[in-house]
Amino acid sequence: MTTRQVTTRTVTVAELRQVVAVAVERHPDQRARIDKGATIVLLRSITPDPTYAYCFTVESESEPGRFYSVDASVWVCDCPDHQNRSVVCGHMWSVRLLEALARLHSLPTNAVAA
Repeated sequence: MTTRQVTTRTVTVAELRQVVAVAVERHPDQRARIDKGATIVLLRSITPDPTYAYCFTVESESEPGRFYSVDASVWVCDCPDHQNRSVVCGHMWSVRLLEALARLHSLPTNAVAA
């Protein structure tokens, strides 16, 4: 079984597939960005900000080592995709998927309401 440590929780690929399927069912037009978010959950870093309960530092899916800030209290990201297109970017989807995984396990999260 393949697993990935996400913040302080371990999730399986099967669990991630489950929450991705729900997200795609609800937002079929966002499939590509949801998939990018899933890749970030599996392969990149998502770090809750210790100072701001709703903020996360999320590593870029396409540029490893580059990081963006996601403020989940108002759902904004400082990446070019969100800033230029006003869309839910892959970084924001990674946080949403992470939160869906936490709800799947009924675990407390970093106080993010999706």
